[in-house]
Amino acid sequence: MGRPATMRDVAKRARVSQRTVSNVVNNYVHVSPDTRQRVLDAIEELGYRPNVAAQSLRAGRTKIIALAVPNISWPYFGEIAHLVQAEAERRGFTLVVAETEGALEKELQVLKGFNANLIDGLILSSIELGEEDIRQLGAPIPLVLIGERISGAGRPHFQIDGYRAGRELTRHVYDQGARTFLFVGSTTTTMTEGPGQERLGGFLAGLAALGVTSDAWTSIDCQWTYKGGFRALRSWLGQHRPPDAILCMNDIVASGVMRALADAGYRVPADVLVAGWDDTREAKYLIPSLTTIAPDKEEIARLAVQSLAEMLQSGRHQGSDNLVSHRLRVRESTVRDAGRN
Repeated sequence: MGRPATMRDVAKRARVSQRTVSNVVNNYVHVSPDTRQRVLDAIEELGYRPNVAAQSLRAGRTKIIALAVPNISWPYFGEIAHLVQAEAERRGFTLVVAETEGALEKELQVLKGFNANLIDGLILSSIELGEEDIRQLGAPIPLVLIGERISGAGRPHFQIDGYRAGRELTRHVYDQGARTFLFVGSTTTTMTEGPGQERLGGFLAGLAALGVTSDAWTSIDCQWTYKGGFRALRSWLGQHRPPDAILCMNDIVASGVMRALADAGYRVPADVLVAGWDDTREAKYLIPSLTTIAPDKEEIARLAVQSLAEMLQSGRHQGSDNLVSHRLRVRESTVRDAGRN
């Protein structure tokens, strides 16, 4: 015919209606065996290929879901995206990933720009949007939240207990002999304010419970990047000797801190203990390997996709806040003469 075969062509060849062809393609049971075979023969003879996208739209489902994160280049979010992709594929969904840069306008664009004609639902790691924003917007699609920014928004939400994890990390380095402390990582920038405040709050609560006074610790701000950690500590070391322990707001800040210490001639952990947060893949392979807080990323991804699938099945868009487990992974950077883990 010089063009792709259409449903009309198949119907004409099989001497049936287009509705009957559609019923056969969608495997409806109320088609006689003889009619079904005539349609299947016509499909094979003409090389007809159904438009799967159009079928999905007519069915009210695209089988496509979206994940929106602040920065896909951060190892933590890259790993989350990989795990969400695997879980989505296991459940028969296709995943698209959007980057918001932690900016309010981009988060709003993602939330309002997607609609049911494009995706079935959205998993969002928000930086700027708050619970009141979500409630007022009334998200037009099923929405699942991950991360430490939003709680109480009436949507399924999964995060670790960052406050408790901060206390656990502080207690660990204290038990290793640390009595002076430096916290590295901004808690005031837009992208890091929510999780930064919770983690710092946990650190300080841990020190208070141990009887450590405020003159035994200090904090310095930086962007949560390799360069941010490196530059912040290099500048700080220009006027100070390192404390007993440096606790960093994430693993990439800790990597920059460890490089600054090495450049200044200090050894980890012999001279100073260093810890991070997120348990990214590189943490295990740094020299020395990095002690860090390990969120159960696999569980976050599994529960986020599962919740989205359940919302699609039930039609209900409500949910609650849920804590996911975490571990303190103790490695060489905080244990003198430590074995590898």
